[in-house]
Amino acid sequence: MLVPVLGIASYLVYTQSYEPPSDTDIFAVVQGRWAWTTSDSGCASDWHRISFTPARTVMTIAASKPYEGADGKRDSIAVYDILSHTRGSIRGAIRGETRLTDDGAPVVWDLVLQGPNNYAWHRTDWLRGAVTREIQRCP
Repeated sequence: MLVPVLGIASYLVYTQSYEPPSDTDIFAVVQGRWAWTTSDSGCASDWHRISFTPARTVMTIAASKPYEGADGKRDSIAVYDILSHTRGSIRGAIRGETRLTDDGAPVVWDLVLQGPNNYAWHRTDWLRGAVTREIQRCP
């Protein structure tokens, strides 16, 4: 009986996002320079910068190095139309997204805060709580 209870409790803790203090908002927390925690060069040379339009309707992610997109093309800029946000997450649709969900709709992404200095991505067609590896804030 204890094992299932511990498993459920661990899952719920793992899937909860971080919410910034009440005197700030998610846009202020997320704006800045970040790097994947699995990158060898990390913040030194393999980072990305997140910024928002003043109206907070568009999020731009500019990478320090070109990457191969889902369409096979190399790019260093991804532009997201912000569909919604909460205190701990931002839902965005990548302009020109070519990946499709099982039902044929373009993939939509949630940027989910894991703490004040880290976040992860969640696809809206993934199970609740399923996220990518963490991404950390660069100093």
